[in-house]
Amino acid sequence: MRSLALLPLLWGVAGVAQAAPAADADVAAVVKTLGLGTLGTTMASLVIDTTPALKALPDPDQQCAQAPVRDLLDAQFRGSIITGLGSDGDAVIAEWSRFLATPAGKALASGFANSTPENTEAKAAAGLAGPDRAQLAAFIGSPAYRRLVASFESGPAMPEDLGAQLAKPLQDQCRIVLNPDDIS
Repeated sequence: MRSLALLPLLWGVAGVAQAAPAADADVAAVVKTLGLGTLGTTMASLVIDTTPALKALPDPDQQCAQAPVRDLLDAQFRGSIITGLGSDGDAVIAEWSRFLATPAGKALASGFANSTPENTEAKAAAGLAGPDRAQLAAFIGSPAYRRLVASFESGPAMPEDLGAQLAKPLQDQCRIVLNPDDIS
């Protein structure tokens, strides 16, 4: 009876993998490899240009505001991926990380940021031959590929409390004091 009680402990020591949500740092690495790391910068410019309180700031303050807005939106994007991948997202991201280190993965990543998945797949396949092309096709057909692409397509929603989340970083990093209600 006692040995049955120790079995879960032994499984943990033996390295039985437990499903877990994807880690933010691992998602960030995959996003960067895929060339999607500039989304926050692009969106930050849009937020600043369309938010009257931020647009009214002098140019140096607008430039400074780019960083906290970008960081918040990048974190929001990674969070939506983590949520979209669910409780076993770590396995999906690990599979992507392994694949992206291969020649087929590098070919896929090279055109990912500025294309639809279908265009990226065709471009990547065109530059590959033999086993690498087969590896690409197998990965594109995998659940890991479909799940991550689906998490991108659902996209991050703009935080409802954008102003509240930005007010402190804007003040701390840029000395910009705005009412959170003026940032939306």
